[in-house]
Amino acid sequence: MPSRYVPGLRAWLLLLLLMIGPFFTSALSAQSQSLSDSSRVAGWRSDIGYYLQQLRRQHYTFRSRPLPPELTDAADKLSRNIPRYSDERILAEFAHLASFAGDGHTYILPFGSRKVTAHILPLRFFVFSDGVYVIDAFPGYERWIGSRVVRVGDSPSEVVIDRMRAALSADNRFTYLWLAPVFLSFHGYLENFADGIRSDSVALTLRPIGGGETRMKFAPVTAPPFRGMPKLMGSKVPGVPAPPAYLISVAENFWTKSLPDDVLYVQFNQVEDSPRESLAAFAMKLDKVLADTKPRTVIVDVRHNNGGNLDLLPPLLSAFQRYEQANKRGRIYILMGRNTFSAAQVFIAQMDRYTNAIFAGEPSSSRPNFVGEEVPVELPWSGAIGSISDRYHETIPGDTREWIEPDIKLVLSSRDYFANRDPLLEKVLAAAKAKR
Repeated sequence: MPSRYVPGLRAWLLLLLLMIGPFFTSALSAQSQSLSDSSRVAGWRSDIGYYLQQLRRQHYTFRSRPLPPELTDAADKLSRNIPRYSDERILAEFAHLASFAGDGHTYILPFGSRKVTAHILPLRFFVFSDGVYVIDAFPGYERWIGSRVVRVGDSPSEVVIDRMRAALSADNRFTYLWLAPVFLSFHGYLENFADGIRSDSVALTLRPIGGGETRMKFAPVTAPPFRGMPKLMGSKVPGVPAPPAYLISVAENFWTKSLPDDVLYVQFNQVEDSPRESLAAFAMKLDKVLADTKPRTVIVDVRHNNGGNLDLLPPLLSAFQRYEQANKRGRIYILMGRNTFSAAQVFIAQMDRYTNAIFAGEPSSSRPNFVGEEVPVELPWSGAIGSISDRYHETIPGDTREWIEPDIKLVLSSRDYFANRDPLLEKVLAAAKAKR
């Protein structure tokens, strides 16, 4: 070819490169994305295998018997669906795998993973006797506090909560009322259990206080650090009275207050030493107060107590036993609820076994005898964190009850909560007065 045609050839080659360049780059990008997706799928599948292996090696039940077929089937289904599930949805599915262990101490958390950023709605929910409500909100969303949650996405809120029940790690059928409202805010759970959920927003149908239904879209936000399950706090609805006693000092592990009509109120919020005082020292002071004042009624409130170190319980239990032995006409009432769990369950089971305590409120979230001890587990690829339970606690030998049934029953309503009333304490005080 004559040399005079070379510049034209170069021009055509340049034009050809300009034409096919985007396609070539796109192909490379697609190949890179494919490799990335392939690595992601392989990583999650390796985590599934590792988790099943750890359950077989560490879990109290599965050390001596095979994993249930339902668990392995669910693991296989998750493995197949990893390519089409978001990472947050996969964490929610891992939590479902953990639930097949059948106890509340074997779980995978929807937050804390190295590779997955958890997102939540900027609202906090609670299930009252009359429905699901917003009880707290991030700054800028406070106007929705007090609203009833009618629908999540396209699903009724009660339906979503009910769908979550089987996928939550639980000791009994009541645990879900404690856990489900918290996890209802996590986007991965909403993808799993609610219909019509988008990746960038979640539509909620709300009924504000004194208003009609309204449908609002909320963009999920990055989940803040969590330190255990959040406890109930006083109502944040503007203009209501001050919170009742049981909602004032929830962060304090234990404290007492004298009430009218010869009543000593003891709030026991965590089976842990406090920064200022050990539980043993508190039990010693309580023992002296009980011996010196001989109150006619002792009310022990464990509605906020989700556990701790059960080895710290004996001095406190002894104080209540000595009170009963020295005061034949004295009565002990235990106020319990859905947040009463783990070492707190051991405490109320011991009180049931060794004292004549009268129980009031809701069932606790555990059984008198249960599999429960937290052994940390971390999945190698994703860094997801959780626990595997490796110990059985038999507080009352041979007891097969699902929970300790309250003698005085009450499930908190939204009306009482948002008005900062404590109808359970009122009911117990009335019962104690009637028995005199």
